[in-house]
Amino acid sequence: MTKQVRLVIIGSGIVGCAAAYHLAKLGWRDVLVIDKGELYENDGSTSHAPGGLVPISHSKLLTQMGMYTSDLVRSLTPFRADRNTFNPVGQLEIAVSDARWQDLIRLSGEATAFGCEAHLLTPAEAKQRLPIVDASRFVGALFVPKGAIVKGADVSGALARDAQAMGVEFAGHTGMTDIEVTDGRVTAVLTDNPEMPRIECETVLLCANIWAPALSEKLGVHLPLLAFEHQYVRTKPLPEMAQFARDNKDHEVVYPTTRELDSAMYYRQHWDGYGIGSYWHRPHAVQPRALGKTAIHPFTPDDFFGKPWDQAQRLFPLFQHAELDLETAINGMFAFSIDGYPIIGESSVKGFWTAVASWITHAGGVAKSVAEWMTFGEAEWDMRQAHIHRFHGFQTTDAYVDVITRKNYREVYDIVHPKQSISEPRNVRSSPFAPRLAALQAEYTAFAGIELPNWFEANSRLLEQYDDRIPHRTGWAAQHWSRIQGAEHLATRENVALYDLTGLSIIEAKGPGAAAFVNYLCSNQMDVPVGRVVYTTWLTPKGGVKRDLAVARLAADTFWMFVGEGTLPQDLAWVRQHALQDGTVTISDISNSYAALGLWGPNARKVLAKVTDADVSNEAFPYFEARPITIGLTPVVALRISYVGELGWELHMPMDMALQVWDALWEAGREFDLVAAGMGAMDSLRLEKGYRLWGGDV
Repeated sequence: MTKQVRLVIIGSGIVGCAAAYHLAKLGWRDVLVIDKGELYENDGSTSHAPGGLVPISHSKLLTQMGMYTSDLVRSLTPFRADRNTFNPVGQLEIAVSDARWQDLIRLSGEATAFGCEAHLLTPAEAKQRLPIVDASRFVGALFVPKGAIVKGADVSGALARDAQAMGVEFAGHTGMTDIEVTDGRVTAVLTDNPEMPRIECETVLLCANIWAPALSEKLGVHLPLLAFEHQYVRTKPLPEMAQFARDNKDHEVVYPTTRELDSAMYYRQHWDGYGIGSYWHRPHAVQPRALGKTAIHPFTPDDFFGKPWDQAQRLFPLFQHAELDLETAINGMFAFSIDGYPIIGESSVKGFWTAVASWITHAGGVAKSVAEWMTFGEAEWDMRQAHIHRFHGFQTTDAYVDVITRKNYREVYDIVHPKQSISEPRNVRSSPFAPRLAALQAEYTAFAGIELPNWFEANSRLLEQYDDRIPHRTGWAAQHWSRIQGAEHLATRENVALYDLTGLSIIEAKGPGAAAFVNYLCSNQMDVPVGRVVYTTWLTPKGGVKRDLAVARLAADTFWMFVGEGTLPQDLAWVRQHALQDGTVTISDISNSYAALGLWGPNARKVLAKVTDADVSNEAFPYFEARPITIGLTPVVALRISYVGELGWELHMPMDMALQVWDALWEAGREFDLVAAGMGAMDSLRLEKGYRLWGGDV
């Protein structure tokens, strides 16, 4: 029997039910939610998760999602009369170290910027909110009123109930076995339910979280997330909490959900007992194809008894005489993406959408975003960090996902500096200039897997020249920074410097329809003379800015669009999504065919003039122009633009001839004291000049 609907949502956990709810509110009809197990109280982490809703984080997007989820759940009519779906007890972050306390101070400032109410507390003030904690064991705390404790399965049930009232159908014990695709578009979902073995549809939304990679790979879509076990164990009734009787549903949770992040542990009340969650153990990864029916594995006592249990007893003295209920203890599985963000959007298969790698805290915001995106072509919030197309191909391989998600598990609550590069994996990709960078003692940062120079230790000699003009930093501000960056900054501004621009990517539009297409895609007039460079934007369906970029017209039928390597996958997907399908334009990623250097500073023209026969005078080579030139034996596309606000050129040359260009410029620059400069100097120079970074400053 074949069933016909418009949309099939796979997974009836909190994200799937919330997505159905939001889509129905936006007018979607003929929607069917399927799940391989029971509905609501299903096999996934929604059912076993302790339910801490902690909205604030160092990420604006995740904070927006967390705050929205808190408000959404608060607005729902309880699913069951005998227990509370939502317990608005707040979130308490405890700092047991000075470093963590400083991080909470920073987090408090970010909360203000993000519009999330938060209060820094002394230990004594924190104890007023959580009387069972030992105030002598920590430095301070942060209290977030929007924090809460929820029953995930009941939230799912309430959302599903309201979605059903708007016409959404739900079917349990209906597992997806395959998805039919015709001409690159979803056409049907196949299931193991004999009553609906084939469901014809035009859209599928995958909300299966830890099971998602195994399901999506059937379509050739590789989702870089992995399931990890973490422990949760409850105490038996505690005499000190006897007043919280189990016959009163309002007594289940009175105290705030609490996290002590230095030990990667959290705590929540269960009437007269307490639950203890711990990430403080070796990573237990479960490969997608090895997952069982449920997201629960047996409790591993050796991972808990020791440091985690000792720390819990130090922070909560009443635990010292507590008896643990090991019969209910579990290793519950949660999804870890390679960068800690959800994976949302339409895949390379038309009509196949995902909303996965989400925890309960962000589930409502994830559902809201994907529903808006599916309906309007974009979401209210900036989805760059959660975009399904943000990953490079190498980042979706099993080996890469395994290494980096294990690292993410170990560092789940670590204090991370905004300038801190990932610790592993490193040296995944190399710059074509790597031998020259190493010779100059580059201090590297990883950017989209590429090792790029932050600064060069060889430039320490410049400190004597610029010493009195470079600040001395201490503490947090001095981390992942060097005064050498300041010296490279000044050398660029006052003289000339050479920059490795391997982090720049090129999307080429070529063909008789290229001019019309690029003009359609960009907000500025792009039908300009050959050799002109235009700074422009791509706009979203509602007129927001998708990307700012430079575009060069190199021939009547050829345009180069310059984007960052970090955003290349989603930028390329965006261009291809909107490209003409009549065969008049070809879209290509030519980034791996070309290397790039920035030659910038007041003396840049003098250096360039020594290595090329081309006329690089201001009259012959004006600002925002592109020209083919030759440097030594190497053909180069030179653009007179600069990201540091000084005279200079971006130079693009064939990858296999890149070192010749570096060496020619380096030799020519000796008489002008040319230096190599890193990403740190580039960043401060563009800030000083007022050049904004999309996605960072704006």
